[in-house]
Amino acid sequence: MGKMPTNSDVQFWRDPDLPGVEVRYSSYHEEAFCNHAHAAYSVGVIETGKTTFYLAGEAYVGLAGRMILIGPNVAHACNPDPDSSMTYRMFYVDVPLLESVTAEVFGHEVGQPHFPEPVVDDPGLVDAWRTLHLAIIEGADRLEKESLFIQGLAELVSRHASLGIPDQPSGNERAVRVVKEYLADNVAEKVNLDTLSQVAGLSRYHLLRLFRDVTGLPPHAYQNQLRVDMGKGLLAGGMSISRAAVETGFADQSHFSRVFRQYTGATPLQYQSSNCTGS
Repeated sequence: MGKMPTNSDVQFWRDPDLPGVEVRYSSYHEEAFCNHAHAAYSVGVIETGKTTFYLAGEAYVGLAGRMILIGPNVAHACNPDPDSSMTYRMFYVDVPLLESVTAEVFGHEVGQPHFPEPVVDDPGLVDAWRTLHLAIIEGADRLEKESLFIQGLAELVSRHASLGIPDQPSGNERAVRVVKEYLADNVAEKVNLDTLSQVAGLSRYHLLRLFRDVTGLPPHAYQNQLRVDMGKGLLAGGMSISRAAVETGFADQSHFSRVFRQYTGATPLQYQSSNCTGS
C-alpha cells in the first residue's frame, strides 16, 4: 500500500488493477520540468498553488481546485509560478484505454477525443478523481477502483471532451509522423539529422521547423522523451538505474538521471523507489 507524499515530494503508483494508468502526486516549489510531452492523456487535479503553462502558443492558468486536461503528445511544462509552490495529482491514461471508455459512453467509435479547454472548473469531477486516487493509495478492492475510474473517465469525456474523427493528415504532418516512427523504432540509437532529413524527404532546416511546429519539440527533445518513457518502464520492472541508462541509449547514468529529472520532475531513484503497485 502507498502513502501520501510529504511536502516537496513526488510519488508514483502503477496499480495492476488499473492497467494503462499511472498516477503521480507531487509538490514543487520551483521549476521542475523542461518542455515535454506524454504519449498518454494527462488528467490533473491541482490541490494547492498556481501554474501558468502554454499550449499551441496560448497561456493557460491552473489554480487550486481546477483540473488540467492535456492530450497525448502535446508539449507543455506545468511548473509552479515564480515564488510560489504547487501540489497536484496527475493521472496518465493510455490513449487506447481512454478511446475505449469513450466508445462505451457514446455507443460508437468516436476517434481520439481531445479537450478544447485545458483548464476546467468542475468541483464534482475533482472530487471523483481525488476519491479514485485515495482508493488506489489505500489498496481498495479492484471492483471499487475500476468503478471509480470508469465513472470518472466517463464523466470527464461526456462533460469536457470534443469528439470526432480527425482530418486526414497533410503531407507535412505525414512527414513528421514518419520521423516520429523512425525515432520510436530507434530509441537507443545515435540518430543524426541527415538521416531524419532523408526519412522525411525534407531539408534539415525545413524538418526542424516543421517538427517543432507540429509537436512543440525539436527532434532531439522528442527522442529524449521516448527514452525517458522507455526508462520509466524499465525502472518500474525492477531494472537497475545504470542498466536502464545503457538500454535507453544515454551516455551514462549521470546523463540519464539529469534528463529523466527534466522530463518527469523526479530522479530515476525517486521514481523507482516510490513506484507503488497497490495491494
